[in-house]
Amino acid sequence: MTGVRSATAMHDFKNTSFLILMCFSMLYGYSQTQENPYHKKILGKLASYTMKHSPEKVYLHTDKSIYTNGETIWYKAYLVDGILHKASEKSEVVYVELWNGDDTLIIRQKLIVEGLGSQGSIKIPINIKNGNLLIRAYTKYMLNEREPTIFQKEIPVYAQEFGDYKNPDANQNKEFRGDSRKLSNPYSENNRPIINFFPEGGHLVTGLTSVMGVKTVGQQGNGLALEGTIQDGKGNTAGFFKSYEAGLGKVTFVPEAGKDYEAVILYGEKEYRFPIPKALPKGYVLSIRNNGDHLIANVSTNSEEGLEGTLLIGHFRGDLFFERLGKTEDGASYSVKLNTDRLFDGVAHFTLFTASGKPICERLVFIDHPKNSVELEVSSDSRTYGPRETVTVDLSALDTNGTQLKGDFSLSVVTTSNQLPESMADTNIKSWLLLNSDLGNSVEDASYFFENDSRERKYVLDALMLTHGWRRFVWNSFLDDTQGQKTKYIPEKAMGTLIEGFTALTGNPKARKASKVSLRIPALKVIEEKSTDQQGRFSFGPYEIDDGTETYLEIVDTKTKSKKKKKKEEISIFMGQGWSLPQVKRKKKLPIERKARSAEDGGHVTDIVEGTKNVQEYLLMAYRKKSIDFTYDPTITQLEEVEVSAPKKTRTEERIKEIESKTLHGSATIRLFADSTGTAGMSAIDLIGRAPGVTISGVKPEQAIKIRGLSGVGSQLNFSTQQSFPGSTPSNTTPLIFVDGGEVNLDYIQHMDASEILFVDVLRGIEASIYGLRGYNGVIVIATKSRLSKGSAQNNVPEYSETKIPGFYMGREFFSPDYSFVRPDHQRLDYRTTLFWKPDIRIEDSRQPRIQFYTGDTTGNFVIKVEGITKDGRAVVGQKIFEVQN
Repeated sequence: MTGVRSATAMHDFKNTSFLILMCFSMLYGYSQTQENPYHKKILGKLASYTMKHSPEKVYLHTDKSIYTNGETIWYKAYLVDGILHKASEKSEVVYVELWNGDDTLIIRQKLIVEGLGSQGSIKIPINIKNGNLLIRAYTKYMLNEREPTIFQKEIPVYAQEFGDYKNPDANQNKEFRGDSRKLSNPYSENNRPIINFFPEGGHLVTGLTSVMGVKTVGQQGNGLALEGTIQDGKGNTAGFFKSYEAGLGKVTFVPEAGKDYEAVILYGEKEYRFPIPKALPKGYVLSIRNNGDHLIANVSTNSEEGLEGTLLIGHFRGDLFFERLGKTEDGASYSVKLNTDRLFDGVAHFTLFTASGKPICERLVFIDHPKNSVELEVSSDSRTYGPRETVTVDLSALDTNGTQLKGDFSLSVVTTSNQLPESMADTNIKSWLLLNSDLGNSVEDASYFFENDSRERKYVLDALMLTHGWRRFVWNSFLDDTQGQKTKYIPEKAMGTLIEGFTALTGNPKARKASKVSLRIPALKVIEEKSTDQQGRFSFGPYEIDDGTETYLEIVDTKTKSKKKKKKEEISIFMGQGWSLPQVKRKKKLPIERKARSAEDGGHVTDIVEGTKNVQEYLLMAYRKKSIDFTYDPTITQLEEVEVSAPKKTRTEERIKEIESKTLHGSATIRLFADSTGTAGMSAIDLIGRAPGVTISGVKPEQAIKIRGLSGVGSQLNFSTQQSFPGSTPSNTTPLIFVDGGEVNLDYIQHMDASEILFVDVLRGIEASIYGLRGYNGVIVIATKSRLSKGSAQNNVPEYSETKIPGFYMGREFFSPDYSFVRPDHQRLDYRTTLFWKPDIRIEDSRQPRIQFYTGDTTGNFVIKVEGITKDGRAVVGQKIFEVQN
């Protein structure tokens, strides 16, 4: 039995024929496999996965590759169906997060997606340190995957200080300069090359022609261009291989019975030998040759049972497009040709099953049919411009027939000096959607494989398919109903924000207590009151609130009578979103060098001067903009909103005096005011970590806080341990924590937001001794902006609070000056580093969209970068370079 169908119609005119073919193929396939319950189960599981549990993908296009402190990251979030790459019909909400170098959350935004995408921006804190920030995006529905492939990329941020830029090489980029791959002696024993072999289909089999993928890397993980041979124990050559600039290659040979093989290479005039995986005496080999417009799949075995009853299937991300049942007349091998003109581009998975449904061979193939290509033309009305001149840009997305395609695109214009350091690999929407998102984000430099259509690049891409074994699901668990069948998180719709939380004893969120909670949202004129359930849980809404809308929650009756102590205990409100943030997992991405490197030059980077020079040029431009002109920075309007009046300052001083009167220590040597650091998107733990003498380590919920410089045991708080309560004796590694004069445990701190805090005192040594032996490991005192609770220093937090619920993010519009008329503020120099940003370009018909913007006062080369996706699901990228001259 052979059944072939289109994975998905790539173009609208194919949809009808595709549906007919799909239905016929599936009916035909099921009729041929109905006698085999294992095969029927496999096909049924795939069909169910596609219809009910198909994945989603998110991609972020940012305006620049590198940033400095205080700059704004402008981005476009694309949300697509994980199979078709069309607009997703599931989720309508995307989460975008920015994480610091130590994996602490800086800000988290919640966006409503309409159509294919949504736009947003993030202001980088001015006090950020040199390092790689991590920006990532996902939907809640994506967290149902066994290993969610969340879009993420590292963004280098360079910290600049005014008045310290006379010698930028000495003062900037200390953490970025140089290249970790550059080796002083690449041929030393410590730099022995690393070679791995990946038999096609999974195993080498005695007597059967086999192909192996070859991956050669250096000790730093960079690909090496090497040549070598496969030899048996007597030194006879069985095959020859060559790994190209990506460190990837292939070798074909026939392993013989009773022989062991090894790879032999010459590296730095020294011979190295590496063992080859042993061949199985009996087994199966799945081999696929990719000829562009068609595939040749060959299945062979040396087993006496032959291939009768085996099942070969092909699918795109779970969507079945090919199936073939092994027949008696196949004997020990068969070949089949598959035309790829009806398949869409991307990673196809082929799997061979035994008659009992056991997966025995698997092969990845990248489909890239010439007819599927789209040319994104980016043209400008001139190659050169003067300062403050109009630039007109035309866009068109054409298929191979010259037909204009509808789509959704985003465009940025930046100086060509804005580029990643030599030690980092770039990504774009095409490389992410077609490659890395289907390989578990494991490809180091995915964009490399899409830069041209050369035979060598296609050869290396096929070698990549042989050397990457990531799967969206594991067959054994998938068929055993343990994967992909339960949806923990349903697709989130843009129906408003739920205000959820629970009530519990103050300082002890594990001690849940039923109560009555009132909600007030002045902007919406909402006043509501509800009783919690017996577990203290409450939920209001959903309400259409923006991110940061002032929301007031209050417990109507904050006292509960204790049965044991026969006295009333205080209750507090604890906010929660009902689900945990996915863990941050950074993956180092080393770029592939664009020119071949051989063993003679050590296979490593030898010249990074040009890349370093370009980065320094951008940093000089960014510094000039900061020091001379903020006029065209759209965030400058926020300065008026944070202007502090004298009465406000007086209230703050009164608040400080009130707090100091309620604490034992009064004032403190180390005091960090929250407003001096910027608290946007920060948790209380993040803010505490910025206090002098305090170190944060670990990842939630296993974080720890340590107060440095103590004479005794290091002071440390660990979120995973049970903390002491007021009145008890702390462990010998736990500092005391007070909030507004009341002692609390760490669970309470975890639920606080930095925006609630006025200042943090860090006490140690003599200052902490006022708290007695319990202050031996230091004391952390937190003062909130709320009024103090009544009573002595042992009272707990206020019973009434104002909070800001994370609602939907409201995007800001990028500011672009209009020099067609004269304005007084045009006298200032225009040193924009992002010359233009337009995230909402749509092509709806045959007309080409025309985009216009003005150059600034910075001369040099600029690049117009465009990314997007067509309505039928094809990812495209394009660019155009122009020059601004005096």
